[in-house]
Amino acid sequence: MSSVTQVSSYAKYLGLVRNLTNGQNKVDTLSEQLTTGKKSTDLNAYGAETQKLLALRAELTQRESYVQNINTASPRVKATDTVLNSLEKLATDWQSSNLMPFQPGPATVTSPFNSNPDALKLTVNGDKSTFTQNARYTVTSTPSKDGVNGSFDVTVTDGLGGKTTRTINLKTVPPSDGGGYNFKIDGGPGGGAVLNLSFDQLTAASSSTFNVSWPQANDMRDRVEGALRDIQQLLNEQFGDRYLFAGSRYGTEPVGDLLAQPQSTRVTLNGSMVNADDYFEVSIDGKPFGYQVQPGDPKTVTFVASTLNSLIQSANPKLPIIASAANGVISLISEDPSQKFDVQARVQNSMSIDNSMTAPTTTQAATLPAPAGTGLKQIDSFALTGDGVDIGDTYEINVTVGDPDDPFNRKYYSEHPDEPEDLPPYQQYTVRYTVTEKDYNNGVTDVSKVADMLRTELTKTSPVPPLDMSAVLGDLGKGPTITLTGNSTMDPNHPSRVQQFTTSVRAVNGQIDNTISVATLPSQADALTDLPYVDPPDLPFYDSEYMSNRKNSKAWDKAAVTIDDGQTLTYGVTSDDRAFQKLVAAFRMAHVAASNPGKYEEYITKSRELMAQAKDEVRSVHSKVASDLATLEEKKTAHTTASATVVERIAGIEGIDETEVAARLRTSMNALEAAYTVAGQRQKLSLLNYIA
Repeated sequence: MSSVTQVSSYAKYLGLVRNLTNGQNKVDTLSEQLTTGKKSTDLNAYGAETQKLLALRAELTQRESYVQNINTASPRVKATDTVLNSLEKLATDWQSSNLMPFQPGPATVTSPFNSNPDALKLTVNGDKSTFTQNARYTVTSTPSKDGVNGSFDVTVTDGLGGKTTRTINLKTVPPSDGGGYNFKIDGGPGGGAVLNLSFDQLTAASSSTFNVSWPQANDMRDRVEGALRDIQQLLNEQFGDRYLFAGSRYGTEPVGDLLAQPQSTRVTLNGSMVNADDYFEVSIDGKPFGYQVQPGDPKTVTFVASTLNSLIQSANPKLPIIASAANGVISLISEDPSQKFDVQARVQNSMSIDNSMTAPTTTQAATLPAPAGTGLKQIDSFALTGDGVDIGDTYEINVTVGDPDDPFNRKYYSEHPDEPEDLPPYQQYTVRYTVTEKDYNNGVTDVSKVADMLRTELTKTSPVPPLDMSAVLGDLGKGPTITLTGNSTMDPNHPSRVQQFTTSVRAVNGQIDNTISVATLPSQADALTDLPYVDPPDLPFYDSEYMSNRKNSKAWDKAAVTIDDGQTLTYGVTSDDRAFQKLVAAFRMAHVAASNPGKYEEYITKSRELMAQAKDEVRSVHSKVASDLATLEEKKTAHTTASATVVERIAGIEGIDETEVAARLRTSMNALEAAYTVAGQRQKLSLLNYIA
């Protein structure tokens, strides 16, 4: 009987354990349902609805993936949209006349700096001139090689490779051009300019300089350069880890210098003539190339420029520059558009000789003829001084008869009413001699030889001054002192006139101080006809990889994103897009217009045309980007809405009634608590107790 009782007690114990375990499991299950909101995490619990649940979960995952793709692409498209807004506004704003005027505005001409006004003094007739460039003009005069003595070869250079020379003699009255002399510049970007110059003085070798600028055009050029920098920065916009407009070259900044073109620099040797021992030097990136003119060398800037050019071409290591020389101008062009170089130049002129002439003195006064007097003629004397002479030095003798303040002797006659009115009227006889290169090479290298040339010129004077020319010729070869002897004794009818003539002299030292101008030429235009737009896989000139890789299909790649089943959206814009090529071309053309005022209207008209086309094409590109952005937003909304429906359907299968589950959980927990209470009352019972 005892065994049966023991077995029954053990069975009750095991039943209690099972009840506690089942109760705990039920509480755990209900707690998990209340926490997760799902009936079960085990698919087996859903029975026949398992396949349906799996399909809904797969659909939800797919839609969430599409939304994630869209969330990745949308910010990039929005950033692209913002950049295109700026580019479109830029093109629109630049069509206004405030930013891009129809005319280049008036040119500003500085007053000429005349280095030796006694030798060369000029003025610029701005109203009669036609300027084409921002330029620094240098005007030099040297004794004419072919003209008569007193003629000068006047050379005008603009420092940009342009040059012109014409022979002028101020004794030609009026000037052959009327109201000044016209000089038409030939060569370089300043070619075609016509300078109307008036010479107040042109008596010896010298130089003058003046500048021409276009303030309004220069201001526009600066604005265009700023706009191109803005475009470059916008097309190099970086978003996250990639450049927006780089195609599939995500880590490569796509756009380089939008003004890139081979640097073209002109080194102009101003003038036409050099002297022995003049030293010329051109330095390129700090490397000097120099030449000193030797006594036997041709004394021309063309020779010196050619010699310097040969030195530059033979540099070791070879310079990445194409060098050439013509007409005294050295042209330097970089082989690589991205390559910039610095050019400096200087001239050390040989020492010049400062010559002068002593003040004339009357060494013998005229006297009355015999028998009343000794019958002497007036003799004036002066001397040329200096150790030597330079080409371009000018010497002048003025012999004056009468009184400049009483040109017709009326005052004299009123003061001497008893004397006859037969005096000659006031007249000045001028003799001028300039040392020419030809004369210098033929031995006229000192003041004695110059004195002989002046004596010879005196004998050619027409009308003939009141001098004894035989006496002048008789002094040939007698040194630098010149004596002028009157051709008659004192006039007995005018005994109060003790001086038959007066003499004045002057020496104007020629200053052939050679100079060198260095100028980097302004940007040159692309063809005004069809511009060279490129298509894939070619790269436009402004692409950062253009010099190293002229073709690259990756530069044209656009990003793609899958936004729905079977639907992939290609989005974004590349920096090589035709719209951007045209926009860059429009601004470059505006830059050329501002840099070339002489052709401003031609280029600005083309720039405006390109700007209008670029604005329309950028707007078209912008519309595509805006449409892509709208598509992404639309698809995202659709996926979000559909996902909410799927979630709702999944919840219909997996979901619970929280109120019901909470009530059941409380009931189960109460039951479990009661079971544990009963177990607690029997806590002294054990398996051993029952067995015993």
